[in-house]
Amino acid sequence: MTDHSGTGIKRSVGFLFGMSMLMLGANLVWTAYNSLLLPTLVERVVTTSKGLVTGLIGFFGTLLAITVSILSGILSDHSASRWGRRTPAILIGALIGLPLIALPTLFLAPTLQKAFLSFALPIIVLSYCGMQFATNVGNGAWWPLLVDVVPEKQRGLASGIQGALTLVGATIAIVVVTILIQNGQTIAALWLVGGIFALTGIVNVLVIRGKDTPADRSERISLGQAVRDMFKVRTRVAVFFWVVFAVLLAYMGMNSLQFFALYFFQVYFPTVNPEAAFRTMGGISLVLTLLASVGSGLLSDKIGRRPLILWAMFLCAMTTLLMGLTSNYILFLVLAGVRAAATGPIMAIVPALASDLAPKDEAGQYMAYNNLSTGLSGALAGLIFGVILVTLTRTTFMALFIISAFLFLLGGIVFAVKVSQKEIDARIRAIK
Repeated sequence: MTDHSGTGIKRSVGFLFGMSMLMLGANLVWTAYNSLLLPTLVERVVTTSKGLVTGLIGFFGTLLAITVSILSGILSDHSASRWGRRTPAILIGALIGLPLIALPTLFLAPTLQKAFLSFALPIIVLSYCGMQFATNVGNGAWWPLLVDVVPEKQRGLASGIQGALTLVGATIAIVVVTILIQNGQTIAALWLVGGIFALTGIVNVLVIRGKDTPADRSERISLGQAVRDMFKVRTRVAVFFWVVFAVLLAYMGMNSLQFFALYFFQVYFPTVNPEAAFRTMGGISLVLTLLASVGSGLLSDKIGRRPLILWAMFLCAMTTLLMGLTSNYILFLVLAGVRAAATGPIMAIVPALASDLAPKDEAGQYMAYNNLSTGLSGALAGLIFGVILVTLTRTTFMALFIISAFLFLLGGIVFAVKVSQKEIDARIRAIK
């Protein structure tokens, strides 16, 4: 196998920011489409069971995302392009994302509405699935960069910066996209989201140019081989897969509201404007998660990753349960803020831990497996909670929070029992 260059070279903070720009654009797309654009678009064309329809679209679209992310990671491990291992997929994903995200403008634009309105739901499905395809072509190839071009002692910092930019993307979605939707500018929101994603992908590619080295031509594989090898690894790292499973459970709890937040505020706090309430909760949560992500990422480089992740999961379980039991809007926001701070270590440190454990010559494939914790959790959350929310009532939303709290707790227990510090240390020593 061709060695990954640059993994021992200390990187500047500017490089780490530039390398992570794709994550800003991708999370802007995911937050905006999952939490705002998809429910808004579905509500325009579906009159009954909109929670279930939204959840099903989210489920099947996210299954596509998982498959694409893994294949992109595997194929990029073997890319002999003169542009590098990861660059081609990142650039392709960024460029095709814009037109796919903007597809719903076909039935939203007044001049085209008459011709395309009857096809509105298929267009929404195609756009959502196209968005997931494009973003995960880039996303699957991006995560191995933590192994390829970042030294071990900077991975916590790099992961924290990635987490911070992820939250900046989410902030733009929550603040700007909600305002645009409130003002009837859904078309502008779609173009803005797609445009920023394309721009961040281009910036990312320019920054890593020369650092992203291609694989040897003898390592190239076909798409068919990649499909056959999706769940076949040369080096099996058991502790890595326990990390993925534990964090998958936690992310299912974290993602439980992602498709249903607007509907939730309509039911739980009917006197509050749902878009404004979502924006307020999102703003508070994002600031606290951002601070916690960067701080915990830096701290994990010094004291270790495991303790911070473990206690974050248990704190998320407790605050999630309390969020579902309160009927006070202000107390709900306070609890949401505390939980947001607790999710920071999960978002920022887990990718660093995964990159510590992943075999270097299978980094793309392994980091794609790590993405299962976020991708598969979104699919399962969309399906499970979509079924629960066939009727949008206070009781069904309370059940959502109770189940979410249990998932956080179960994830913490699995992590505590199966991801020991001894196993982590042994794996890191084996890599060295």
